[in-house]
Amino acid sequence: MSVTQRQETKDPLIEGLLREVGAFQLEGYRSLQPGGVAVKEDQGHGVSVVTHYDEETERRVHTFFEKEFPGDSFLGEEHGNVRRDPSRYWILDPIDGTSNFTQGIPFWGPSLAFWDAEGPARAWIHLPALGQMFHAERGRGAFLDGAPIRSSRVSEYSNLCTVATVSRMHRRFRLTCPAKHRILGSIVANLAYLASGTFAAMYCRGSLWDIAAGVLIAQEAGAVLEMDPPLHSVRPGDLEPGRSPSISIYATANAQLPPFRRFIEPLEKPLEGR
Repeated sequence: MSVTQRQETKDPLIEGLLREVGAFQLEGYRSLQPGGVAVKEDQGHGVSVVTHYDEETERRVHTFFEKEFPGDSFLGEEHGNVRRDPSRYWILDPIDGTSNFTQGIPFWGPSLAFWDAEGPARAWIHLPALGQMFHAERGRGAFLDGAPIRSSRVSEYSNLCTVATVSRMHRRFRLTCPAKHRILGSIVANLAYLASGTFAAMYCRGSLWDIAAGVLIAQEAGAVLEMDPPLHSVRPGDLEPGRSPSISIYATANAQLPPFRRFIEPLEKPLEGR
């Protein structure tokens, strides 16, 4: 059995692992106290928050892959880069949307991608508070709880469709798209809901662990993504622990829609840091 075939047989175990850590995270979501939240420096974004549940999730997931795929590399947001085989990387964001997690907002969860020599090849996003599991495999489509999903086929922007951006959008840009606007506070939720047809377009900016899974899920569902810098220019093995270039994503649900980037205008005087 090849390594790839063995990996495919392990996919149900990987999904089970994510559901297990999701249940663990739900315990914290329902009972987290203010003392359980710490502030950390977040490269490119000022500061962010981290909890015991982020750190323990990463430890558990890394332990799983050390056992099941001992020759594979592992990149996590909290504890860094474990370099082994450079062509086989597991990339984890233990909780994307940690601010939501600490404030009782349900859009958060772990995301995991398997990255080979060609980029993202498998991906999972789990939203525990909503009971949703998104999954994709390169060339084989995207799924929500096992059912195939497709991005929206809307042909124009209007008040009949919705676009998603990020919480700092108003500090740096003016959004001119003639559609309804939503901010969920989670990059992986934005990408997942672009994939499932909820959003007609979206913008985000994040580190590799924030986007690796969602990019594949959105693309396999039919969405069109423009990334700056291009994703193929980022090599997981080159990243230092806790550091990743910020990658901007401008995404539309299909090729018939005008590129979302056209509707995002930089402010002459950005409000970042004010």
